[in-house]
Amino acid sequence: MKRMTVMLTVSLLLPVAAVAGEWQAYTYADPGFTIQFPAAPSVQTSKIRNTAGVSLPTTRYELRQDRILYTLSVVSYASTNADPLSTIAETARSLSASGKVTANAGTRVNGVFGREMSIDGADGSRSVIAIFFANKHLYTLAGKALPPSSLEDSRDALRFRESLQFLADEEGFGRLLHGTASSGSVAHAPKSVEHPAADSPCTGKSAGDPVQLATPGGTVAATCVLVPRPNAQ
Repeated sequence: MKRMTVMLTVSLLLPVAAVAGEWQAYTYADPGFTIQFPAAPSVQTSKIRNTAGVSLPTTRYELRQDRILYTLSVVSYASTNADPLSTIAETARSLSASGKVTANAGTRVNGVFGREMSIDGADGSRSVIAIFFANKHLYTLAGKALPPSSLEDSRDALRFRESLQFLADEEGFGRLLHGTASSGSVAHAPKSVEHPAADSPCTGKSAGDPVQLATPGGTVAATCVLVPRPNAQ
């Protein structure tokens, strides 16, 4: 994917503030997701151009705290016929150029397929990344732990990545059973999210065992892993 150029900054919005230092779940009804931050993020809207030259609305949620940069970019592809799997793959290839990829695997949240990556930067940083295409929106989430303690700090970055949940879209995917709230409000995340179809190949197996995973693009090789999920606050 070619570098995307910011065309126009439209506005700067601040959601309801959370208590500093306490993780909170922030729910945004449009386009429909909830995510945890350790404090209230800044929210900036703009437009970008994709590789086909189409201008796309984007919203960036960002917070820097304790030598970690938390970012979530949500790009609307509602005006295009973009293929979800191809868009995710192009985004992953673009991000791979930013450092050494130490992990790159398929994942799923609330029935939405995506990719999870870990990248070690030349500057000593460590980024844990998730990419999803849900309800005609591309989600690129990154928790970047900065040096010199990037290894230790990456635990909070991982918590950030694992906290993303999707609300129900018009096709019924990504339903969050605990209801929805108004954009920018604070809500509690569910204790856990079960993914029976994604987890079933690993039933009875141990972390590191190879399996075959069914995806919308066909069967792919996968590895069973232990994935920590944040507890409800």
